[in-house]
Amino acid sequence: MKTAMLRLPVAVRAIALAALLACEGGASGAAAGDAARRTTPLSARWKFVQDDALTAAAVATDGTGWQSVALPHTWNQVDAASTAQTGPDSKPYKRGRGWYRLEFERNTAPANAWLQFDGASIVADVWLNGSYLGRHRGAFTAFRFDVTGKLAAGRNVLLVKVDNSTPLHGDDPTAVAPLGGDFNMAGGLYRGVSLIETPARAHLALGDHGAGGVYADTITLSPARARLRVRADVEDDRTQRTGLTLRAALVDTAGRTVAAARRTVPAAAHARAELTLDVARPHVWQGVDDPYLYRLRVDLVDDAGRLLDRVEQPFGIRQYRFDAQAGLFLNGRPLRLHGVNLHQDWQDKAWAIGPREIDASLALVREMGANAVRLAHYPHAAHAYDEADRLGLVVWSELPFVERSLTPADCKAGAPIPPAFLDNLDEQLREMVRQQYNHPGIAMWSIANEVAMGGTCRGADTVTPVLRRLHALAKQEDPGRPTTLADFNEDYPIVGPMFPVLPTGGITDIWAVNRYHLWYYPGGGAAFGAALDRFHAKYPAQPLGVSEYGAGAALSHQTDNPLGGLVGSMDMHGRTRVVWQPEGYASHVHEQIYAALARRDYLWGTFVWSMFDFGSGTRHEGDIGGTNTKGLVTFDRATRKDPFWFYKANWSSAPVTYITGRRYTERAYRTTDVRVYSNAATVHLLLNGRAIGTRAAADCPQRTCVFAHVTLDEGTNRLEARGMHGGATVVDTVQWTLAPDNARNVYLAAGQIATGLVSASGHRYGSDNFFTGGQGTPLELDSPYGPRFGVRVANVADARDAALWAAVRHGTFGYRIPLPDGRYRVRLGFLEPDREAQPGARRFRVDAGGTTRIADLDIVAAAGAPATAIERAFDVEVTDGSLRLDFVPAAGEAVLSNLAIERL
Repeated sequence: MKTAMLRLPVAVRAIALAALLACEGGASGAAAGDAARRTTPLSARWKFVQDDALTAAAVATDGTGWQSVALPHTWNQVDAASTAQTGPDSKPYKRGRGWYRLEFERNTAPANAWLQFDGASIVADVWLNGSYLGRHRGAFTAFRFDVTGKLAAGRNVLLVKVDNSTPLHGDDPTAVAPLGGDFNMAGGLYRGVSLIETPARAHLALGDHGAGGVYADTITLSPARARLRVRADVEDDRTQRTGLTLRAALVDTAGRTVAAARRTVPAAAHARAELTLDVARPHVWQGVDDPYLYRLRVDLVDDAGRLLDRVEQPFGIRQYRFDAQAGLFLNGRPLRLHGVNLHQDWQDKAWAIGPREIDASLALVREMGANAVRLAHYPHAAHAYDEADRLGLVVWSELPFVERSLTPADCKAGAPIPPAFLDNLDEQLREMVRQQYNHPGIAMWSIANEVAMGGTCRGADTVTPVLRRLHALAKQEDPGRPTTLADFNEDYPIVGPMFPVLPTGGITDIWAVNRYHLWYYPGGGAAFGAALDRFHAKYPAQPLGVSEYGAGAALSHQTDNPLGGLVGSMDMHGRTRVVWQPEGYASHVHEQIYAALARRDYLWGTFVWSMFDFGSGTRHEGDIGGTNTKGLVTFDRATRKDPFWFYKANWSSAPVTYITGRRYTERAYRTTDVRVYSNAATVHLLLNGRAIGTRAAADCPQRTCVFAHVTLDEGTNRLEARGMHGGATVVDTVQWTLAPDNARNVYLAAGQIATGLVSASGHRYGSDNFFTGGQGTPLELDSPYGPRFGVRVANVADARDAALWAAVRHGTFGYRIPLPDGRYRVRLGFLEPDREAQPGARRFRVDAGGTTRIADLDIVAAAGAPATAIERAFDVEVTDGSLRLDFVPAAGEAVLSNLAIERL
């Protein structure tokens, strides 16, 4: 009896006549549509235990004491998908072995039966009634076992061992792609399991990597006619292989058959027949503008006309074309892809999600106005592709070849890439392509993500030969779709052992780059655009896209000025150390980068990283733990962050008027800029009912309206933005509070990007603001770029004030601080950030209103040692609504830690 593991195509849906009955463990069910094929979900009444020591002796157990669970299920539901604040030394999520046991009843033993697993992470071993069916390696694609003759009439026992252990060496069973990555690998039967039965041993192929036996392509397309090629594979285990016919029909949404064909099947155990369907006046699948789907039905009948099997699926008529200079064309029409990246996990559910969660995620994608999704970094559930087709989303489908091709132990030993890893990589690619082949939304096959980052071992290139191999295999499997990859290292500005220079451009048909300017390395929109132009010039014949860009955003972190200081990144050892991630800084990054992207027509598409926060056990940053916080929406899908509305204003036709910074409710400064994302013709801003100003669309580049230098009232401030959208008005309101202390005085933490620090004396300090020149840098930041001071403050009188000395503004700089006219006392806090500084190395003066108030300040000489806090104070008279402070160096750079300006 066959024991090969075979894959189910994501798009293909079997149809049967009887009504669908969910199998509650022991009950049988049938799929709707056609009696030829019967599909029984096996979703309930499972028993589960997570036990790394349990062995195959569990085959004989009855599951006593095991937990009762339903599918989908993962034992990492909480620990791999929680936002609880943790640190780098916290306990990682559990990786190991889990066991699943199910008893179910069948009234008869069918002529043909297969067990289908939609996904099991990472390695699954399966037994039925004590008989070992086999092993599947790979966490993301569906697989099947032929259980004909092993399925009993009556009680059946299904046992599954699933292993998501971290691979330590290439010989480990779980040493398959992905070997690493910035995401969690939840373990378990996290997708569905079902039993498929057919009445005869002749059926559409269930043995071709689960591909369902049907592949369809749009061969030619014009407004008058489309020609479709339908290839169907048949498996025939009958003793007499005669009298089989294939019938194909294309049915429109009104139920009319618009094209049909039939062909005799050659007599063989494995046979293929090709049919042609000519469609007059085709209704094309035009992405989100018109995601029209026919239904493609393929029947297998015997010589008596009896239906033996049927596969029916949605089908969209469409053709893609990529051009290196002009971008992407869909059915001859230019289409710029405005896309987002998605992982498949969900807060407190991890990977154990179903159609409800997938629909909710993709609904938010469409609400924002995106027209494309990159389903990163692996094949997602079948329903995700089905729903993307229905919504008209263009899909980037990706192989889980991420980060590296060798385990650390293999590389340390100098071992070559294990042949079993390469063979499995081929198999995962073959499965992905065949299972997803018929989706109109899929425009490309991605063969890798950031593999060049771990692509050398002892100086040897372990990646580009593999990429060429995968490209060739993908073209063999599907000549009609281009290959692509997401590159990270090409022209990377930081060179070192962590990021070896290993170009991967030019290998695939099209390509894209992951670039994080303003986040992992410096340089704003201009630098970002210049990098893209270099890539475009370097590979002029290869269409270029942007696969990732973005920034972290913590909801409780806010800023008065996104340019006030550094958010940080990774230290030189690769450990994530991002602490402050103000939501307003993320908005700044997206605004800057999007402007650079919009000016480059040669790009075929761009994809924001990422649509949602997602689980990553290596990250403890921002205001949550174990989570990558670059999502435009929170992990639980409950909160749309400010940058979400930036893209909705730019991408969506729905009316948008949205005031940013709404979560920054306790304001530090009396004067602030108010930003409104809006696609309205005009936007009016009111404060406590008073008109502040009006902005026309022409005044709002990238749909961003800025009302500068708005003066808040003491106490409650109700801001109201009114967007005039034709005959409709969209009103958005926020409420901010300005305490009396901050209405009269200014408290500023120099060099800091995060606001809201409260001193021991109760004063609320704002982040660095109102400055000209200089650079803000945290003292303890160990960053791949910029000054790295690496010191701690020595003598803060009250430990609660330590945060006020945690950064400096340095260089030649000044402040222009708006203040009501009157007399003020200015208190300035200084420390020497260079731990090796000597007296005389840094000397500068401080001017107020053009008059020197502090002359020739030498902090080390005054304090006696570096990193020792000192204060200086003086009184000033403000007469023109602004205080001018200038910090002018005589030797080295000027520095400032904090300032307080209090009304006398």
